[in-house]
Amino acid sequence: MRSASLWLSLVVLAGCGGKKPPKGTDPIQDPATLAVAAWERQVPFALKAAYGLEINAPTMDLKGSTRGALLVHRPGRFRLEIFNPLGTPLVYAVSDGQAVSLFVVPENTFYTSSNGEALLRDVTGGAAGLGDVVSLMIGRLPFDGAEVLDHRAEGDTAVFTFAGPQGTRAEVSLDPKELTTRRVEAFGPDGAQVLVAEYADYVKVGGSRLPEEVRVEVPPIDLTLELEFTSWEELGRIPDAFTLPVPSRSTEVSLESLVEKARAEMGRDAPTPAPEPDATEEAPPAEEAPPAEEAPSAEEPAPQ
Repeated sequence: MRSASLWLSLVVLAGCGGKKPPKGTDPIQDPATLAVAAWERQVPFALKAAYGLEINAPTMDLKGSTRGALLVHRPGRFRLEIFNPLGTPLVYAVSDGQAVSLFVVPENTFYTSSNGEALLRDVTGGAAGLGDVVSLMIGRLPFDGAEVLDHRAEGDTAVFTFAGPQGTRAEVSLDPKELTTRRVEAFGPDGAQVLVAEYADYVKVGGSRLPEEVRVEVPPIDLTLELEFTSWEELGRIPDAFTLPVPSRSTEVSLESLVEKARAEMGRDAPTPAPEPDATEEAPPAEEAPPAEEAPSAEEPAPQ
């Protein structure tokens, strides 16, 4: 369960040529142009990466560092592999853009959902789909085509508020010159923060800029992930690696049931609210408060 929860942790965290704003136009004062340009920023459709990972998730009893490999093919296909210190695969998480599969090697358990898009929307309160997750991984502006609710300038940064599905919204900070994402905050329908992603720096790969470091926080489950990408490589040929057959003699379980188990675990860890006082009982006299005191390297993806 602990290894499987790592997928939830990772799973709770473009275009052809970039379009530049017209000459003489302040990009921060022209939000429509800037948003379109960021969505169309030149990012390869298929990429391979190696990364180091640090995870801290007290509610899941997960803490430590490891490394892994990533394949992405926009808009929503990915293959994420996590290795042990010897380089042996521990976890495979794979999506073909619709279905999502997860194989936890030490447990020999295969989790799958035929509708990973709907499941991810459910996990994030509707804020993010598979395409948004891939965009977050590669530092591209997510939420393609979303309505701009508000925009403002904060120093040399352009800050957008986007409307999301099901009453969700996202606040995104962009570098208006490089069109790279600096920070993403997603909020559920109730206004609660469900996801934060921060980008420390970008590296130039060919004609594109891709993230070097990404920090992801998922407040609802007290989770922090820090990814440091050690290499990026554009793929000229798309590998057939975005489906995962059921391994022989493995136990097959639905991803939906894994989500429900994680939610139940979170519920058990949540503090029980104090009962409301009975209005029919006379409240005891308030005590006088005491006086205040003065303060004192890249890996090849494993074959299927």
